[in-house]
Amino acid sequence: MLNLIKSDLYRITRPRGLRGSFWQYGIAILAAYGIVMALVAFANSQMYLDMTGGTIGDVVTKTSLTVYFADMLNGLVPLCVAFMAVEHALAEFKNGYIKSVLSARSGRLSYIVGKLLFVGVLSALMIVFATVVVLACLPVMAVGRPEFINVDGPFEIIGWFVGFWLNTWALSACSLILVYATRVSPVSYIGAFCFAASIMPQTLTGLAYSTGGILSVLQPIRPVLETLAAWMPSTALNNLSQGGQLFLNASLGIWGETGYAFTIAPGIQTVLTGIIWIVLAGAVVLAISRKRDI
Repeated sequence: MLNLIKSDLYRITRPRGLRGSFWQYGIAILAAYGIVMALVAFANSQMYLDMTGGTIGDVVTKTSLTVYFADMLNGLVPLCVAFMAVEHALAEFKNGYIKSVLSARSGRLSYIVGKLLFVGVLSALMIVFATVVVLACLPVMAVGRPEFINVDGPFEIIGWFVGFWLNTWALSACSLILVYATRVSPVSYIGAFCFAASIMPQTLTGLAYSTGGILSVLQPIRPVLETLAAWMPSTALNNLSQGGQLFLNASLGIWGETGYAFTIAPGIQTVLTGIIWIVLAGAVVLAISRKRDI
């Protein structure tokens, strides 16, 4: 298992010709943040002032450092990791690598667990890389020295990054389900995008709120629909936009006053959501592998 993980890490980090997907997606992240910084710098330049009579000023949310991380990392990083996981898994089917590795059925469990762990390591690597980049962007985004209203303590910062990592990992693991179930590139990439873009919880929430109208037949299962929406990895990532304070001061009020969902303390739920979906995704991928004799 460890040798497979090392092999996967080598393939995504090959520096020669920047052929490894880590470097390719890393360059894409640099380009995206570079464009944002260039636009912010231009909007605060004398040229823009002469053209419009004003500048946009400080665009960084002043709440806390982890809120800044949430604004900058959420959306782009989970999507990149999910696409990388899909690309890597599809490549193993296309080049026949998976057939040579799984010549013995007894190694299927080790292989699937290894893939899940690899996706977890990949998520951590991309988060660390993107965090370094957005920290370098901070002076430009804050137009000088940032002064945050709230100062995150070690527990808030660690808790925020653990929650962000686990749920980014979970989204990527869920994307693997489509790869192993269909082996079709468009379906896998579109599904990964839907997972990362919160389409699933939004759909469930929409169905839940429609139970009082034309979908009244779903009224008995409204709590189930809202609970599923509240326990989605993309929902957890959206909740992390409140920053590290989510793990100390946030109450159940974050879910709204009219919800019927089963929820617990937001910080604990954020961590548990990631763990639960990683395990569920691994179980589903293993079941598909056995069913399709992969």
